[in-house]
Amino acid sequence: MPPLSTVVVTALAPAAWGTTYAVTTELLPAGHPLSAALLRALPAGLVALAITRTLPSGVWWWRATVLGILNIGALFPLLFLAAERLPGGVAATLSAAQPLMVAGLAAAVVRERPTVWRLAWAVAGVAGVGLVVLGPGARFDLVGVLAGLGGTAGMAAGIVLTKRWGRPEGVGPMSLAGWQLTAGGLFLLPLTLAAEGLPERIDAGATAGYLWLGSVGGLIAYTLWFRGIERLPVGALAPLVLLSPLVATATGIALGESLGPVGAFGSLLALTALLAAQFPSPVQRRAFRKRKKMSYQASVKKIAVLGATGMVGRRVVTEARARGHQVLALSRTPQDGEPGITPIAVDAADEQAVREALTTHAPEHVVVALRTEPVDEDFLVDATRTVLRIAGELGMHVLVVGGAGVLRSPGRPGLLVADNPAYVPDHVRPVAAAGVAQWQACQNQGGDRWVYLSPPALLEPGERTGRYRRGTDTLLTDDEGRSRISVEDLAVAVIDELQTPCADRLVTVAADEKGDSRSVAAVVPATTGQSAG
Repeated sequence: MPPLSTVVVTALAPAAWGTTYAVTTELLPAGHPLSAALLRALPAGLVALAITRTLPSGVWWWRATVLGILNIGALFPLLFLAAERLPGGVAATLSAAQPLMVAGLAAAVVRERPTVWRLAWAVAGVAGVGLVVLGPGARFDLVGVLAGLGGTAGMAAGIVLTKRWGRPEGVGPMSLAGWQLTAGGLFLLPLTLAAEGLPERIDAGATAGYLWLGSVGGLIAYTLWFRGIERLPVGALAPLVLLSPLVATATGIALGESLGPVGAFGSLLALTALLAAQFPSPVQRRAFRKRKKMSYQASVKKIAVLGATGMVGRRVVTEARARGHQVLALSRTPQDGEPGITPIAVDAADEQAVREALTTHAPEHVVVALRTEPVDEDFLVDATRTVLRIAGELGMHVLVVGGAGVLRSPGRPGLLVADNPAYVPDHVRPVAAAGVAQWQACQNQGGDRWVYLSPPALLEPGERTGRYRRGTDTLLTDDEGRSRISVEDLAVAVIDELQTPCADRLVTVAADEKGDSRSVAAVVPATTGQSAG
């Protein structure tokens, strides 16, 4: 189950959006959906830019523009148009289709397949809000319905793309919200002036309405929402939008709209669906119970190694078994098992197969030791994201053996190893870029039950000494500037991290030439392969 505090804080966003319909119909000038959208977005975006003083860079100029149009520029006018032409409860409940839209898009874009449990509750949520819509006093308007569904579809795409792209390192949720509100507002500005113009008169009530929608329903809500997208699985996040129709229905009733017994039951069903989607399915709960009932000795763990036949994976399997742990060796072409080692045929690209293996065998730890030749960044990122998501749902700890490219260069903390030709020659750059993308996928997943372990610049088979130096976010080098470790000693470090977990999310190791085993330095991820990547 996702952290309750994160769920509650994120839920405040759709709850605030649910007030849009009442504010629009009661306070704002009629017949100006574009100007209402513009005044909600652009001022709030400019305020956010003034507060954060952070502008997009690189690819984030066009990404922020795309997300701003989907989440703001197209959504707001459609939202206000639906609000003007439909009762509050009817207009807002059209967003109930969003979890299903998100489920379909997430499966295609971020390879996150919805569980049967969450999919069933998404359908129940649609049914619940449908009962609300069909309650007494509900009326339909084709233009309003199409506007509501169009805005919902656009925001569903915005959610999935935001999850896919994450956000740049060092950029907070308010900056991301400010970029999108500004981009959406600038998109709306010429449309508003050409097609509608600004209202001739804005009274005190309208001023209060615009302030509410721009602050609470705009900047604050979107900041919380983007924070939630980063930290919650899409399957748990999307159902939270059901709060919007529930709040809209409640405010509609307060303003005189009617809701009979059928509508009340529908609201209860929708709320139940929203809450149920935040909890593990019965299958996942059984996996939790199975793990709790395991009677292994405290020092013995069950460890799953994904990529168990690769250069790193083979050594991790050997090291784990030598220390008495039970090992699940997961790979596409498993080798014959030995006592304490269970070979399992699993394609890391097959989410269902990964889910079945982890659910059935319930390991305490999962080691991701994946590499492809030639490098396949999409596969590496998608497989890592899949393992993190499934393991998070099942309460397992994940260690990702990553790349050195995400580490800072020694003596030049502003330069990543991936961008430093001294460690990464041109032919290795794709490997380094894939490692950086994998690290970003881990960061976007959120939570605290994973660690990204970066080897040094040079990783190759060699002697197991059982000694190594340990750091965090900077590449470790010896007195002669060399950065290396044997694969065998890297495997020692992997199992040490599992046996004695630390609070660091990013760690790195290097050979201990002086016998100063596990001395702590300040370092970042390296790359596996023959050189930094």
